[in-house]
Amino acid sequence: MDRRTFKLTEGDLTIDTDKNIVFISGEDEITQALERAFTTNAGEWFLNADHGLEYPLIQDKNGLSDENIQMAVIRCALQESRVQEVIEIEIDRDVRSRTVQITFICRVDTGATIRVPFSF
Repeated sequence: MDRRTFKLTEGDLTIDTDKNIVFISGEDEITQALERAFTTNAGEWFLNADHGLEYPLIQDKNGLSDENIQMAVIRCALQESRVQEVIEIEIDRDVRSRTVQITFICRVDTGATIRVPFSF
């Protein structure tokens, strides 16, 4: 069954030129669901305290190893039932800005490969 949801742009509903709310489905909807999970701190959403990425585990000054980041990303991604396989997690650190850019690549139940970049 293909899910359909509101398209979000920078966290806000997307409105087209005719002032209609834009909907998405398929791979776009799965990508957006993963983006929302990766940008939600676990425990932040009162309806599901397990939903999201465990930011404290990956932001700890003593625990910010690639292995900790990969495990947290995998746990978060597998919250989405349509994710079948984690293919790759790319981690790019910028020491100057103290940010980490992560690109998560997975295979979903449709057989499609989805690529989701995010940073913290």
